[in-house]
Amino acid sequence: MNSLVALVVLPPRLALRTLDDLHSLAGSAERALDLLERLDTRATRIEGEIDKLLVLGETLEGRAAQITAMGDRLAGLGDQLVAEAKGAQAVGEEVARRGAEIAAALPLLQRALDLGEPLEGAIERAGRIVDRLPGGRRITSATRTPGGVGGTGSGTTARPGSRPGP
Repeated sequence: MNSLVALVVLPPRLALRTLDDLHSLAGSAERALDLLERLDTRATRIEGEIDKLLVLGETLEGRAAQITAMGDRLAGLGDQLVAEAKGAQAVGEEVARRGAEIAAALPLLQRALDLGEPLEGAIERAGRIVDRLPGGRRITSATRTPGGVGGTGSGTTARPGSRPGP
């Protein structure tokens, strides 16, 4: 009898167990669909971010090309600057050479001044004698102009009281 009861009770148990398993499968399928929807939402956001990154990459590529072009221009300007500096260095060397020549001549000029200083009074007296001579005119540094006095081109100055030249 036990076996007869087991045969009668078994199909409803199996049906209940099958329904319980189906319910579990339906719950799992529902959770799987929710998970797929969340994954799809994430994938859509990631796709949008990738599109933004691609646009940013293209912008960066354009900027990099501009930076490279500017670097090339700066390199050209640097070459020009080096060439100008070499020219300035050559001019500076020439100025230094001429300055050294002038510095070397300074003792000679100082000696000439030292020699002329005691003769200053005699030179002044000789100048006054020349002023008294007929047609005598003397050149003075205080009255000399680039084209002579008054632009005459003579480079001489008539002193007050002296006679005009021929």
